[in-house]
Amino acid sequence: MKLLLHICCAPCSASAVKVLEKEFEISFYWYNPNIYDKNEYNKRKEAAAAYAESLGIKFFEEERFNYDYENWKSKSFESCGKCYEIRLEKAALFAKNSGFDCFSTSLLSSPYQKHELVKETAETVAEKNKIKFLYRDFRDGFYEEKNLLRDKGYYVQKYCGCAKSYSERFKK
Repeated sequence: MKLLLHICCAPCSASAVKVLEKEFEISFYWYNPNIYDKNEYNKRKEAAAAYAESLGIKFFEEERFNYDYENWKSKSFESCGKCYEIRLEKAALFAKNSGFDCFSTSLLSSPYQKHELVKETAETVAEKNKIKFLYRDFRDGFYEEKNLLRDKGYYVQKYCGCAKSYSERFKK
């Protein structure tokens, strides 16, 4: 069964892959215009692509996308729900149009994301686009897998992605 996994970064994708690899033929899908700033965006994308290559997993990215955080911010209103919706909508459409059986997201790996909101949003997007969403809770093993990647030299970020999460990290 072919599964498209929307990935937000290499660390989050690691625990998802561990859960899914025995059951699915996985491909990664990168679409994350929410990441602030361009340098951070590039680091995360390069690490995710390198991780995919190390596993022999196909890596797709939104071809029509050019990094433009300000445009993204105007569409997402810096709302987590809208951010999830826009990214998961792209993943669902790509999966459907590319012959995948289903899609999922590594956002379900991070203990820092709004898990139930990610799940509900993905289910809504899947129904709207008539493609199956595969739900799994990938949080178990997140820290272990993230640390393994760090030990292997992969880039591990210090905030979730958007400018809001960037500024919140300094408040903690």
